[in-house]
Amino acid sequence: MGVRSGLQYVAVAAISFVVILAVVFASCGGSSGSTTTRSQVEWAWISGSNVNGQTGMYGQIGQAASSNVPGARTGSGSWTDTSGNLWLFGGYGNDSKGNQGWLNDLWKYSGGEWTWMSGADVGNQAGTYGQIGQAASSNVPAARTGSGSWTDTSGNLWLFGGYGYDSQGHQGWLNDLWKYSGGEWTWMSGADVGDQAGTYGQIGQAASSNVPGARSESVSWTDTSGNLWLFGGNGYDSKGNHGLLNDLWK
Repeated sequence: MGVRSGLQYVAVAAISFVVILAVVFASCGGSSGSTTTRSQVEWAWISGSNVNGQTGMYGQIGQAASSNVPGARTGSGSWTDTSGNLWLFGGYGNDSKGNQGWLNDLWKYSGGEWTWMSGADVGNQAGTYGQIGQAASSNVPAARTGSGSWTDTSGNLWLFGGYGYDSQGHQGWLNDLWKYSGGEWTWMSGADVGDQAGTYGQIGQAASSNVPGARSESVSWTDTSGNLWLFGGNGYDSKGNHGLLNDLWK
């Protein structure tokens, strides 16, 4: 290629790039003459601190207040109820004393205020299970992180497993299933002690003896019929071996 033809090639390429850039800029709404409006995404800071490591401000249990706020944490369970209220359970973080640990506090955010609804304001609590299938005001899941969470069609909150404390105060992976309804927790399924293997039964067949193994960090959701679904996580298989899982449960 001669010098002249080479320069012509560069010039044509440069002009083509400018044309493409102008088209892209206009399509993104950068030109005042464009008919395409760029969509806007905006965040609004609603609650909590703009610095990390904050202690929880619990107030009185069951009473909303503008000063209430959960402590800094990670790995919480969360829900939205049928009224659009936000709910938060546990995780690993700071309690009311500023100490870090596993938490079992239940919070509701409604009308611009947090309400501490259940559980302790200090960390590393064992669970109070009561009788399986029976609601009681004294029942409360143990402190934990990485639980699965759902809301059913009636607005009840459901919580499964995670890593934390069991009924004996021992740390481990959990496979307990809980329902929160009418201001009370009910232990519905699974063990009250940690590190349990799964009981799978026959694939596709429901049975009262079936239960997923203890685990944390599962994916969970509900379908249009209100069934609860759970997939995988980090925990125990049917042989009692610990590792990453890919089992799907309903």
